[in-house]
Amino acid sequence: MFNKITLPDGSVEYRAEGLGEYSLKDTLECGQCFRYERIEAGRRFADEYLFTYGRTVIRVGQDKPGELTVRLVGEELSIEELDSLFMLGSSLAEIRDDILSRTDSEWLRAAAGMAGGIAILKQDPWETLISFIISQNNNIPRIRKIIKQIAIEYGVNISLLGQGERLCPLDPANGTPCEEICKRCGVCYSFPSSADILARPEGLLPSRPGFRYGYILDAAQRVYSGEVDLDAISEAASYERTLEALKVIKGVGDKVASCVALFGFANLEAFPIDVWMKRAIDEYFGGSLDPTTLGKYAGVAQQYIFHYVRSLSEAK
Repeated sequence: MFNKITLPDGSVEYRAEGLGEYSLKDTLECGQCFRYERIEAGRRFADEYLFTYGRTVIRVGQDKPGELTVRLVGEELSIEELDSLFMLGSSLAEIRDDILSRTDSEWLRAAAGMAGGIAILKQDPWETLISFIISQNNNIPRIRKIIKQIAIEYGVNISLLGQGERLCPLDPANGTPCEEICKRCGVCYSFPSSADILARPEGLLPSRPGFRYGYILDAAQRVYSGEVDLDAISEAASYERTLEALKVIKGVGDKVASCVALFGFANLEAFPIDVWMKRAIDEYFGGSLDPTTLGKYAGVAQQYIFHYVRSLSEAK
């Protein structure tokens, strides 16, 4: 778990050690989340990223697997919230061993060997729902662009919250943030609520969501009205309940609902099947793979497969 450290200058950071093979890069860049930026200028760590969670900007770094250091801008998060977000309550090695005990696939064993440091982030369910609605028939760069534009259009600039001088969280050398510069960057904006979107639906149009526009509005209406109660879904902690509740939303089928179940509600048995997964199942599992045979961590196995297939494709 994270430990809160007060530094000599009075600033606070959170550190976690002994996390086994935990890989920050693989976790953030494996396709489960879209609103992050890799830090290059002025970074303290070998791998360092900025991403938003609610009204908090999180700057997280890692020099070697199994260690994380976090600084926060905006609203404070508790250690329990940080542990949950980064999946620190589970042993990645034990999860991998559980998965591999259920299969004789040497290919999956190789995938786990490459991707065993991936953790499943516990993201905000509402933002995750909209993000994966946007992901339909889309590539990752365009998904990221649409989501960022929606946040800029509706969201609060977290880097400007609070009193006193603020430095740019992405690159402190840029000095004090201002709206003009921040809107060109777009990293530090909160995500709009369902009420925000319904109050001004035309604000979605600059992001060019295409046919997904109607799906986003339908999701916003059903969540705002309480027909789809995200808190109740979370409390139920049931994969079946999550799928049933989300699939009433226009445009949300098995794949999108499974993604939201896995990445927004921590239903770790969820096993989303997209083009990459279909290709992997056809090529490496003889065209048939029953996710239930992989047990309660099937969703982690899905990330092993997804990450490995993409890595093999990029290596060609």
